[in-house]
Amino acid sequence: MAKLPVCMDHVSQTQTFYAGQFRHSIDDKNRITIPSRWRSKDGEDFILLPDPSLQFLLVMSEEEFARMSAQAHSDATVPQRDRRVFSRQLHARAQHASSDKQGRLVLPIETCQELELKGEVALIGGAGRFEIWNLQKWKRSQEEETPTYQHVAEMIGL
Repeated sequence: MAKLPVCMDHVSQTQTFYAGQFRHSIDDKNRITIPSRWRSKDGEDFILLPDPSLQFLLVMSEEEFARMSAQAHSDATVPQRDRRVFSRQLHARAQHASSDKQGRLVLPIETCQELELKGEVALIGGAGRFEIWNLQKWKRSQEEETPTYQHVAEMIGL
């Protein structure tokens, strides 16, 4: 797991950086092994949050969750009442989880059922967080999103 400086609002911070995609299986105890490149030597604490569209499970550090929560709370373009509702719903849907020394993370059964996460799944890096996808949903999403990726890559000169 690489620690990279990330510039946010002109303030440099160190954040865990997740990159790549992996296929791992959820075992019979509802555990998934975090890729070795993404984990520390000891267990870690995470926040698990279903994507609002219920396509995948977001996995992030408590610090990343706090940063995201604070950003939403302070966004003046969103009406105050909507920010309160969002904050309440965000925190109600989030769950604490810890990985063990082997890098296994226990996933909540209800969340797995809701997101159709079972058997082999895709773990997708996303900078300061990663996503756990149902493999078939990930394949469809990747097919649908490839033209957008190619278009933006061309625009930025990649």
